[in-house]
Amino acid sequence: MSLLTSGYLFNFIFHPFRFFTRRAEGQRLFFMSAGSGIALAALVFPGAAFLKHLLPADSWPMLLAHAFASAVPVPHANKLFLTLVVAALLAYALNLASVRMVRGKHASHLLSSGGKAKSSAQCVYDTLTERHGTPMAQLLRRAADQQKLVMLTLKSRKIYCGRIFEVSPDIDSAEACLEILPSFSSYRDKDTLKMGDERTEYPIIDLWVATQRVYSLKEKLGLFRGTFAQFALRKAGSMIEEHMAAVRKYESGLKDEINELEAQIEGMLNGRDFDVQDWVKVIPLKEVESASFHDAGAYSAWFAAAENGALRVQ
Repeated sequence: MSLLTSGYLFNFIFHPFRFFTRRAEGQRLFFMSAGSGIALAALVFPGAAFLKHLLPADSWPMLLAHAFASAVPVPHANKLFLTLVVAALLAYALNLASVRMVRGKHASHLLSSGGKAKSSAQCVYDTLTERHGTPMAQLLRRAADQQKLVMLTLKSRKIYCGRIFEVSPDIDSAEACLEILPSFSSYRDKDTLKMGDERTEYPIIDLWVATQRVYSLKEKLGLFRGTFAQFALRKAGSMIEEHMAAVRKYESGLKDEINELEAQIEGMLNGRDFDVQDWVKVIPLKEVESASFHDAGAYSAWFAAAENGALRVQ
């Protein structure tokens, strides 16, 4: 049981193993934990035996191990406890390199839909989802990263179309949920399953896109100013003067776009408070019947043309 617990603890903390164990159930989960526990014991037991011969008998590690073994009436109690400790410490240590281990993109270069830097755990889950996730998980992951419009049909025949704000790191688990900022919602007819004529529009999505653009431009402007300031300190004279006009023009263009967007945002808000989280819909993935990328002009460009005889497949 101690080795099984050690294996489960390691699998739960170490990001790549956690991705796969969250998708496992029953006997598979049991054997994955047992396998990790046995592998850890194969490292700890020989290591403890080596330290026993290396350290003096009156050293504090040996005295502590002897006291622990005497207090717990279980064979190899001190080594089993050490296996638990090593499982946690090793998992946390490996997490520092987990993004490189799965050959994923580093967290500092990626932003989530909310504009915050992604954690290393999220980067690992994203990379593994792209390679090993279900088609539904891969579609939702791409939608969140690329901010494409997605149309979701729920089992209740309710339809939501919008941008995936965030998805659970363990997309394929039974309890996973997604957050969608809707562009519109509708329903499907119970008999024909065609989309109903009535739908609810959510113009708040345009406001959110504008705020995200302003955030991105301000970050770019700040980075540009910092880089140019460092360059100006290192170089001097005519070389700087030659580039000042182009630099000022670029900076002015960024400022103008920011001011224009902020004016649009102020007009859309009209004095009202705005918190995007108030508009986000949280949907359990088990309630999603189907999902697809949404292009408002796709039907008229393809299906309507086919119905009118303009498109023929040979």
